Amino acid sequence: MPEVSEHLVSFSGNLTIGNISDAHLALVDAMGQDAPVVVSLDDVSEVDLTFAQLLEAARRTATARGQIIRLEKPAEGALLQVLQRGGFLDPDDADRANFWFGGKTHS
Repeated sequence: MPEVSEHLVSFSGNLTIGNISDAHLALVDAMGQDAPVVVSLDDVSEVDLTFAQLLEAARRTATARGQIIRLEKPAEGALLQVLQRGGFLDPDDADRANFWFGGKTHS
């Protein structure tokens, strides 16, 4: 059986309410492909709650569809701060923790 390649979605710069529609379109397009989706946040400088909510919605949608979506690297920096402040890091929700941290623990 051939190996399925991943669809990489790379975000950069500010991911805030002012440009969330662009991020939404990128994720919708990627999730419409027949491939696991990998989200890269290497060049992100600012994140607000809208982007964290968008990623959480994408995670839930992927789960409901039986699709794979994951972060390329565990959440850190600006995204991690938003996740902490926004209450996204419920230690009792293993699926959510695995999505944000790729199976790694956070401090």
